[in-house]
Amino acid sequence: MKTLLDINNGKRVKILKISGGKGVRQHLQCLGIHIGDIVTLKKSSFLGGPVLLEVNGFDVALGRGVASKIEVEEIE
Repeated sequence: MKTLLDINNGKRVKILKISGGKGVRQHLQCLGIHIGDIVTLKKSSFLGGPVLLEVNGFDVALGRGVASKIEVEEIE
């Protein structure tokens, strides 16, 4: 299974699963990120730093630890 950290910039993905505890899921829900959503990965660097997503027309930055808990599949 791929996570957000495995996806190239500019790709659209569907969120399949969110691992981690209740706190992680609640944090992502507050940011508008839910299972089944389709998001666009705008920027992710292999050197570190936050992962920038476009979610429902808004830009959202996630730490790499949280991004690693979000399992996705690429959308063509």
